[in-house]
Amino acid sequence: MTAETFWDGVAASYAKRPIANMDQHDRTVDRSAAYLTPEAEVLEVGCGTGTIAMRLAPSARHVLATDVSGKLLEIARERQAERGVEGVTFARHGIMDLPEGQYDMVAAYNVLHLIEDIDGAVAELAARVKPGGVLVTKTGVLGESWRGRMLRVVIGAMQLVGKAPYVGFHKVRDVDALMERHGLQIVESETMGGAVGVRFLVARKV
Repeated sequence: MTAETFWDGVAASYAKRPIANMDQHDRTVDRSAAYLTPEAEVLEVGCGTGTIAMRLAPSARHVLATDVSGKLLEIARERQAERGVEGVTFARHGIMDLPEGQYDMVAAYNVLHLIEDIDGAVAELAARVKPGGVLVTKTGVLGESWRGRMLRVVIGAMQLVGKAPYVGFHKVRDVDALMERHGLQIVESETMGGAVGVRFLVARKV
């Protein structure tokens, strides 16, 4: 099953779920917005239903929000119309099929641990960042704790019946090293969450 097929299939139910850990979510958005200016051009990868893209839009000139799932993008556009949010364009692209060009900020929230070729994915993201710009990521680090590693069996069983996408079990040091390998200098970092954490990074292209 491709990622597009999986996310198209769960789009409606995914869109109905409340955001887990709202305090963490708000902090992620606020800290990302702090790196923006009114002239900033932003590329978000894996935007889902567009929640973060629409929240970042008032702090930037324009946000191009992409996702592999056409169904999720339909929901994002509906919500954009309902809320009257300007400055956001939604477009269907996978992480290995991104539009050309460079941006002041490239963002990928809760995406990289869902990509099998995570090294190639970070290379693609880094290539889209302007010199002096930033890559902002929030990545599951399920290999960091024993509870996260226990999920490997559960997720594996769910994948067999089409109920879960690919999930990588990474550690904090591995995610951090990816940024440096692709010419990015980490300027802000935090491991959020509880027993199953996520790594929030802001890395500048030097």
